[in-house]
Amino acid sequence: MHTIDADAHVIECEKTWDYLEGDDRRYRPVSLTVDMPSGSKRSFWFIGGRMIGGRENVGKDTSQESRELANIDSRLRHMDEIGTAVQVLYPTLFLRPVTDNPRIELALCRSYNRWMADIWSKAKDRLRWAVQLPLMTLDKALDELRWARGNGACAVFMRGLETNHTLHDPYFFPLYEEASRLDMPIGIHSGIGNFAVNDAMGGEPFRVAKLVVIGGFHSMILRGIPERFPALRIGAIEVAAQWVPYLVHDLNLRFPKLERKEARPDVLRGSRQLFVACQTDDDLPYVLQYAGEDTLMIGSDYGHADNASELLALKRLKEKGELDPRVIDKILYFNPARFYGLSSD
Repeated sequence: MHTIDADAHVIECEKTWDYLEGDDRRYRPVSLTVDMPSGSKRSFWFIGGRMIGGRENVGKDTSQESRELANIDSRLRHMDEIGTAVQVLYPTLFLRPVTDNPRIELALCRSYNRWMADIWSKAKDRLRWAVQLPLMTLDKALDELRWARGNGACAVFMRGLETNHTLHDPYFFPLYEEASRLDMPIGIHSGIGNFAVNDAMGGEPFRVAKLVVIGGFHSMILRGIPERFPALRIGAIEVAAQWVPYLVHDLNLRFPKLERKEARPDVLRGSRQLFVACQTDDDLPYVLQYAGEDTLMIGSDYGHADNASELLALKRLKEKGELDPRVIDKILYFNPARFYGLSSD
């Protein structure tokens, strides 16, 4: 049985920005290392007058050439060693707000996406990726989405809050319509895209990166996005799954009181559109009572070193032995294959 890592990462590097063209080259991020008062060093990208951090989230259980995909063969060999057939790649830099300048956003997204497409072209069967869209200029975002669909992208990367827009905002309806037409799911990944909210909460990861995604996933269901776009698949990525029972209970209190809808205890269990990437430390037998067998996936967070990172997550899920092998096969392959539109033959 093949296994699909539903959440792996690339670490952006100088090569990422080599795809900037023409006048866009003036927006090239500059790599800086700063001596901190503590005596430590911190690395940043200098983008549009801002120091953007997050460059320390690097998993030392992976080689630099693998996590930056400077050597694709090295990455593939490591995937073979840990028993992973396919990885779906998400960004690192863009897990946080990067710029509030639409022109810079467009330039960086285009360069990042062409870097990813170049990588995919060398390992089409094993390295797929989530497209980074310039969401401040939606017409350009739709153009980029169409281009990416033909160049190996299998999902749309979004954060729990995008600039000043919630995920159920009608502003995004053209995106959801086009993503549906192209069979591209929305991967709501741990992260935030709003400077003010991020700064107000001190950049504290649990609040700004995790809870905002769970809230965004909740609001999309509550406000009827799956019903409005019945071909759209929506996934909550890198926020574990222990919250799923709470979400189901809360939705079923709100449906009749706020939305004049019937309660739906099977809102996840009975859906073919909603997905959640779990972790091995989730109480999966309990979560499955609410999520159902066809909802859960799992990712390793390959390349990172935060609390969600577990290089051997896919292998350990099998070794724990707490789930029926048939359910494990769904989590490791059939569910992510269906979410990302990959072959499940």
